Amino acid sequence: MKKAFYAGAVAGGILGLTVALSMDLMFGQSFGGGWSEAVANDLNRMFKANLSPSNFIVIIGVIIVVGIIGAFGSFIGGIFSVMIARLFQVLTKER
Repeated sequence: MKKAFYAGAVAGGILGLTVALSMDLMFGQSFGGGWSEAVANDLNRMFKANLSPSNFIVIIGVIIVVGIIGAFGSFIGGIFSVMIARLFQVLTKER
């Protein structure tokens, strides 16, 4: 089960990062901004600052947000692959 979890975690992490970054590339301009604009807007509201989307604090925030999305995708992928491995183990068990 460890091997299945690790394989699913890697696949889920890659898919999570791919989806997060492709959303930024494909839909960033059509919805009014990408991850950096969203993080800059949130930081400006929370701390009443005037940060631009290219500020290093905003870029660190984007890295943290995309990392959280990748970690969540990795966790979900690991759990899902263990469920699938256990299902196939039950289906192929001989009596």
